[in-house]
Amino acid sequence: MLGRCVLVLILLAAVGTSCDNGNGAGDPPPTTSSSAVPTTTAAPQTTTSVTEPVASVPEGTVELLVPAVLSIRPHDPEAFTQGLLIEDGRLFESTGRYGSSTLRELDPATGAVLRSVAVDDSLFAEGLALVGDRLVMLTFREGRAIVFESDSFEAIGEFSYPTEGWGLCFDGERLVMSDGTPTLVFRDPGTFAEIDRLTVTIGGERVERINELECVDSEVWANIWRTDLIYRIDPTSGDVTGVVDASALLAEPLDEDGALLNGIAFDETSGSWLVTGKLWPSMFEVRFVPAG
Repeated sequence: MLGRCVLVLILLAAVGTSCDNGNGAGDPPPTTSSSAVPTTTAAPQTTTSVTEPVASVPEGTVELLVPAVLSIRPHDPEAFTQGLLIEDGRLFESTGRYGSSTLRELDPATGAVLRSVAVDDSLFAEGLALVGDRLVMLTFREGRAIVFESDSFEAIGEFSYPTEGWGLCFDGERLVMSDGTPTLVFRDPGTFAEIDRLTVTIGGERVERINELECVDSEVWANIWRTDLIYRIDPTSGDVTGVVDASALLAEPLDEDGALLNGIAFDETSGSWLVTGKLWPSMFEVRFVPAG
């Protein structure tokens, strides 16, 4: 039975979509034009449909997990969540869309916005990582990673990169970045220079649309865009070792374009996770437990 469930999840992840504007879910590209930044060939991203089956994964190679809900907390339903992280009891969030992108600090218990800084209207904020006292925030198609001081939210620098920016996390030594393709890129946290890269696969098949990331111990966890799935990835091999089916978190799907699962933050103090989504009115404190 477990093998069949795993196969169903793999089929759900093997989707094809029609092209729009990335994980902005329908927002137009910026009207200003600067030097062109090469974009990745990420899977197109609007409506989903299974295109072709994926070879089955031998039972036992991928662990099937589900979220066990510990508490439900408020979340700003206007927040188009792109990055989420919690460190030493402080919860940070980046929200996207052109003209309304922000960097925020939230109250972890109530979801209240403690402070917020707007990002330039020409930028679409994406993934977020904390390196010491610096917050590094990706942008979608602008090829810019903005560096903020974590206490003042003052912009103190930036890096550049030649791809789209989707997810970002810090493993204690390296930044791990996704760009919507099956590739994870490892970067120097001081210079943003590429150190290494690997291809993420499940059952030998490449994983598309890797989105928001969370580095936990020696593993990388990733939202898979346009699904309710979270993958646990071995950053040495690129193999997916676990799949979280989070489809039961919302009692009913939200009737808003782009209101998708996106936002995973691990709390080392409690050992639990905060999980939310774009335009979701709630954050869920959960533990990932074996299905069934």
